[in-house]
Amino acid sequence: MMLCKIKLTTVLLIVCSGLFGQSLNNNWDKELSSTLQQFMSCENANGDRVECNKFVGESLKTVYNLNDFYSQKLGRHMMVSEIARMLNESNQWTMLGRGYEQKALSEAQNFANAKKAVVAVYMNAEGVGHLALILPGQLQQSGSWGLTVPNSASFQLVDPDKSYVNKGLSYAFAKNHLKDVILYTRNY
Repeated sequence: MMLCKIKLTTVLLIVCSGLFGQSLNNNWDKELSSTLQQFMSCENANGDRVECNKFVGESLKTVYNLNDFYSQKLGRHMMVSEIARMLNESNQWTMLGRGYEQKALSEAQNFANAKKAVVAVYMNAEGVGHLALILPGQLQQSGSWGLTVPNSASFQLVDPDKSYVNKGLSYAFAKNHLKDVILYTRNY
């Protein structure tokens, strides 16, 4: 009887972990590339790209099946400044370190490969920022940063032609921004 209780508990634990634990969309690469194409052609009738911000928040859901960057209260995906504030204050996200720390960059890639969401956020003094999503893949040597960097995706609102999927994180942020790039991982 005791053995049956242990097996049942183990099965329930495994099933519940699958329901509430980390998850990776098996088709993320193809879907994210499609999202990039939609983002590149996004602008409203006035030529404004503000509405295109939704692609930043949706990318987290596309890859990791998480909707953390959608605000029910606001009825929209958060702006990067709102995401940065949320990440800093949230109990669901943990800071891994800064962009210039090789240990944080390596951990970011390891977490992404373990199906755990990771993002890199930069905010300037004026409160304008950028977010890149860390993707499963391999660390890549960055000549500009002088570090090995994780695989990433970036949807650049200001300069959409610099947007990409499956490139090293150093493509998203200039070296002089490194001190202000912070990496976060989602707690599961």
